[in-house]
Amino acid sequence: MSAEDDQAAAIDLARAPRGELAAAQLVTAVADTGDLAERHYLELKGPPDLATKVNKAKVAKFILGAANRLPDRAAEAFEGYGVMIVGITKQGIEGVPPIEMLALSQVIQPFLGAAGPHWDVVRVPAQGSTNQVLVILVDPPKVGQPPFICRSNGEGLQSGRIYYRGDGETREANADELDLLMARGASRPPAPVELDVAVVGTVVPLIVDEQTVDDLVTNARQRLLAALPKPEPKQSPATGFAMGSSDGFRAAMGASSALSRLLADQTSAASHLAAFTATEEPEKRSEDEYRAEIDAWEERFRAAWAEAVELFAVHALPANEVTVVNKTQTFLHDVEVKLHLDGAVEAEERQGYGDGPDWRDLKLPSPPRKWGPMKRDLGLHAGYSAGLAASIASQPYMPRPYLPPDASWKTTGSVDVEVVVGDLRPDATFQTDDGDAVLVIRGETPDQIQGTWTATARGYNQVFTGAVHVTIAEPTHLTNLVRDFFNLD
Repeated sequence: MSAEDDQAAAIDLARAPRGELAAAQLVTAVADTGDLAERHYLELKGPPDLATKVNKAKVAKFILGAANRLPDRAAEAFEGYGVMIVGITKQGIEGVPPIEMLALSQVIQPFLGAAGPHWDVVRVPAQGSTNQVLVILVDPPKVGQPPFICRSNGEGLQSGRIYYRGDGETREANADELDLLMARGASRPPAPVELDVAVVGTVVPLIVDEQTVDDLVTNARQRLLAALPKPEPKQSPATGFAMGSSDGFRAAMGASSALSRLLADQTSAASHLAAFTATEEPEKRSEDEYRAEIDAWEERFRAAWAEAVELFAVHALPANEVTVVNKTQTFLHDVEVKLHLDGAVEAEERQGYGDGPDWRDLKLPSPPRKWGPMKRDLGLHAGYSAGLAASIASQPYMPRPYLPPDASWKTTGSVDVEVVVGDLRPDATFQTDDGDAVLVIRGETPDQIQGTWTATARGYNQVFTGAVHVTIAEPTHLTNLVRDFFNLD
């Protein structure tokens, strides 16, 4: 990087010094840089006496030269404006004696003519003095403007000549530069552009109230504990055995020892046959073990709940999209839009494209198996039959063609979105249809999310800008969705 580039880097070239604050900042930066800052977009003059016609003519010459630049070249700095600063010397900011705008214009305007370039002055006070630094702004040149011709004779100016602003000097245009200026005038200016850019949908607070998780845990515990066996019936006080048992029946009948052995053998054989043919296995857990499983599940469930809320959001919330409306009668080509949303908003990648999440999507631990006998797998459901499996395998695989997304969403401390619109017809509306992102916000939420957008289109050497606002859903929005999903009243 050259010394000139290093010096220029210290000056804010991104915006024109149209206001007093911006002009004062530019004056300070230029005073530190000196003459090295002079380029086609900036000229510095010491403190001449602007009351004289000679010095006023020098200002007129710069105005003509800055206006006779090419629009692309002028757009490199100060939003296309040409800037002359009067009142800076090697000693720093000295300023010039105050001068009325009328007195300045009466001498300058005859050189420009009634249809000449537009210009204005911003005044910056010189500290410790009654002098002022004058920041003279020349409007950006535009396509369709013919060359601006000097309309009067003066010091260094001749009527009928065309002056051109190069890097560090204002001089008469040469033949090539005249050709370019004539082409500028012959070109048709682009039609006006007016776009409306918006974000479809809302920003959803990532909040689910604590009552919801408490209700889920309570309902699950009640269902699980209700499956425990009821207390055993009380024994008969007269006989000392439980009424209705086979042992009690045999004792009451006074069966012999031989008969007792026969009944025992029959019972044992029947038990073995039942155990082999049964489709259920008896419950092996003790009641204390079962209750401990429920307690352990509740602890894991509560620990996983925060992540489950986020997973629910990216599965259940509708995707946010971007709309771009062409509000003019101009056919726009190769339109690209960039949005920046301020604040703590985040763009989360949307998951799934079905009716909503299921239990597995939320990665919540499943409750313990409900108390009771467990069905035995006898191999009756071993999977697909050979014929069905072969039929499924024979189906041709038809991959879907890859389509690049219209929008790219990035969380960068806030959210940045890039949208490839393409061609946009007059009065047409473009809307992305990617389903890629949902907008969420954590913690305290403002009333709305604000942001800005910029747009470019082929054939227009400028950047179009605007503001965008996204509303925020009610704090209870996600809570209501979760309670509906889990069938909580």
